[in-house]
This record gives sequence, structure tokens and C-alpha cells, in this order.
Amino acid sequence: MKYFNKTVFSLAVAGMCLFSASMNAQFLGGMRLKDTDDGPKGQFMVYGSFDYSKTNTPSSSSSSVGTSANAGVPVGVGYFINNNDAVGVNYAFARDVVNDRTVYKQNEAGVWYSPSFSLGKYFALIGQIDAHYVWGQKLSDVSASMENFNGYRLRAYPLFAIFLGGGWALKFKFAELSMLQTKVKGEGWTKNYVAGVSGSTFGVGISKNFNFKKRADK
Repeated sequence: MKYFNKTVFSLAVAGMCLFSASMNAQFLGGMRLKDTDDGPKGQFMVYGSFDYSKTNTPSSSSSSVGTSANAGVPVGVGYFINNNDAVGVNYAFARDVVNDRTVYKQNEAGVWYSPSFSLGKYFALIGQIDAHYVWGQKLSDVSASMENFNGYRLRAYPLFAIFLGGGWALKFKFAELSMLQTKVKGEGWTKNYVAGVSGSTFGVGISKNFNFKKRADK
């Protein structure tokens, strides 16, 4: 019951985050498209990002690779159930290597829901909620060996979209509200919470819409 209450609370906070994004969109002149408007209803979307960094010093080297820092911007596939709302599945990964040895790797996969508000022809404000199962390995501080862990992540975040034409769009994530809980066998839960705007919550991704329905009509 303890963890259930925390999960319910986190989902409620995530809903409040999206409601706040909705109010901000309306304040900026955003609007929800009608079903009769020309929009993405019935289209599929593929999106994501990929980051790689490496640091070399005279005594050591380190690198990280993944969909973004701490798997913050996943890769995914979605379907527009109307002109404003999309649902889908996504996957994220992150890996850290120090002196040619992997010290941390994390995978997460789950489902997402995303409402959007149009800010004219070329811009939109988007909210997204992710619910992920998490698994991976990390270097033990005690045994110097890799330990398996698993858990879950609940996350809500806003995105600012710039439409480039041809179904392409750039998307900028600029804030986050999330809860990540992981557990190594025989140990207690490790909990990480993020709320606000910072360098770690910023991310950039790209998406492409595919309209198979129009192709079939032709």
C-alpha cells in the first residue's frame, strides 16, 4: 500500500504538470485542432534522439552513449488518435564507460500519452507522460562487479515543437517531473526525483510523421 500510494501521488502530480502545460499553451494563444481541421489524425509518428560524449585525460577516459542523458528523451512509435492526442510505446537506454570498462547501463521501455496545443502553423506546445519498466546493471561499490537492478520510472514533461515540413519536426524538452525507483537484489529501493528546469532536464529530439492512409487512398 505504501508504494501504491506513492505511485498514485506521482501520477496525480504528473497530471497537474500536463494541466499546467495546457494552461500555458492557452495563455500563449495555443488551441486544440478540430477533427475537421487538416491535422495528423490517423498518422503514425517515429521520434527520438541519440547522444554520445567522450572525455580523455592524461590518466583516464570516460564516455557515455544513449538516447540522451540518463535516457531522458526516448525513441518511440506513436499513433494520433485525433489531431491533438497521440499514444504509443517507447524505449530508452544509457551506458557509461570508464577506462574501457562499462560501469553503468540502463534500459527502459513502456507506454506514453501526449496531448498537444497548436501555436500557429509552425509551432506547438506538447505534453508527454511516460510509464516505464527499468532494468540494467551497475558497478558495485563493494565487490567491484556488475549488479543487476530493475524498477520503474514515471515521468511528465513539456516539449516545444517546430514543424519543418514533410512530416518532420524538431522537439525541445525543457523541463521534467519524474520519479525513478530501482532495486538491486537484497537491497532497498534507490529513489531519484526530478522536478523543474535545469541542464539535466533539457533535451532535443526529432520526429517524422507517416500518413499511410493517404497512400492507401491513392
